[in-house]
Amino acid sequence: MILRYADHQKALNNGGYGHTETQLTLRALITALSTLKRHDLPVHVHTTTEPVAAIISEQRYLSWRQNNWQVPETDLPDLSQWQELIPIIEEFPDLTITYHTTDDPTMTTATTTLTAVMTKL
Repeated sequence: MILRYADHQKALNNGGYGHTETQLTLRALITALSTLKRHDLPVHVHTTTEPVAAIISEQRYLSWRQNNWQVPETDLPDLSQWQELIPIIEEFPDLTITYHTTDDPTMTTATTTLTAVMTKL
């Protein structure tokens, strides 16, 4: 995940072998949002993980919490990560998430940047 603000950029890497795309995306969001010190600035998340983008933008998690997290595990195998992420998301009143296909130029640029940063580590 790449964090950008003005002219500053920081790459976060928490590994990812043996995890699903959704698990990696959730972990990246948890790590990135927890890293941010200011919650009053707009946060724009761009992802290629459509289910995560849909759940957050449509606020489906509100009904999960309202039902005391009684969601069949087959419907939501990453429940513990969602339970960790949702309170963090709610700290950012101006958070937007956008889904992009993998061939979208926005994501191609991000992938190229991340690859360049990761090869320097």
